[in-house]
Amino acid sequence: MTRPATRADVARLAGVSTAVVSYVVNEGPRPVADATRERVQRAIRTLDYRPNASARALKRGSTRMLGLVLSEIINPFHSECIDALDAAASQRGFSMLLASTHGDQAREHLMRANLVERGVDGLIFLSVFPDRPSGAASRDVDAGLPRLIFDRSQAVQGFSTVGADAVEGGRLATGHLLAHGHRRIAYLGGPLDPLVGPGRAAGWEQSLTEAGADVPPPVLTEWSRAGGAAGVRILMDSPEPPTAIFAGSDLMAVGALQALHEVGKRVPEDVAVVSFDGTAESEYSWPALTAVRAPYRTMADAAIAAFIDVPDVPRAEVFGMELVARVSCGCRGRF
Repeated sequence: MTRPATRADVARLAGVSTAVVSYVVNEGPRPVADATRERVQRAIRTLDYRPNASARALKRGSTRMLGLVLSEIINPFHSECIDALDAAASQRGFSMLLASTHGDQAREHLMRANLVERGVDGLIFLSVFPDRPSGAASRDVDAGLPRLIFDRSQAVQGFSTVGADAVEGGRLATGHLLAHGHRRIAYLGGPLDPLVGPGRAAGWEQSLTEAGADVPPPVLTEWSRAGGAAGVRILMDSPEPPTAIFAGSDLMAVGALQALHEVGKRVPEDVAVVSFDGTAESEYSWPALTAVRAPYRTMADAAIAAFIDVPDVPRAEVFGMELVARVSCGCRGRF
């Protein structure tokens, strides 16, 4: 069995010292002439040399890995965030390790500890809220690492936060429906962790109040397609069914569309629908959903920069949202 090539093998073939090989592989700390660098890289390719990742991490004091702790992976919103975070991390030379909690706090503690043991340079939390009082015991496992909560607009002591302005998103969605002439606009959502804040519903209520329209009680079911469908059945059975619905997530909006079709309501002719998130699921529903969308890639860039550029200084950043007009609100293109 042929043994793996070593740094010394590369140095002999390239006619340089092992230190020069190290400078080329680690991109420093000393400069290497272009011709010498090319000889070393050619030797690396010839010998199929693979640097020891653990040794490189020890030398750098960094593994160039970030841990992402999230509640679930299959949600399209989470997929959108994961894709943006992975692309942003990759552009800066970092990799992502994912850990799903499945909503289990004991599993969350275990996942966080495992990521710390793997030597990640920081932790990102998505739909996981480690600052809640009941999670105090688990904070010790990663207290020495930079930590960031993604999709969170409020500041949290000891954590950086990056999020979209959900109140603005709620106002954009509701204002757009008001501009189409709707006055009975329902809000369809699910239960929120108190630490998230009722931003999207607050924006909906503010817009209706400012327009002098009635503010009906919000219909809250669960954050799923089934929850959206159940919410529509509640709304359509009410004495004054809405002529428009603002759904708090794309998943709920897709479920709402199915239920509206089932009860014989045309979208948007009978009931207009606008959703919150703006994932690919909204674009490929039928009809295509008008949605307020967060700038996922911009937010991801800011999150990764928080770890790399100012890891020891927690900061809070909030980004605006954009309304993407499609068919479900009554637009035939952008409004």
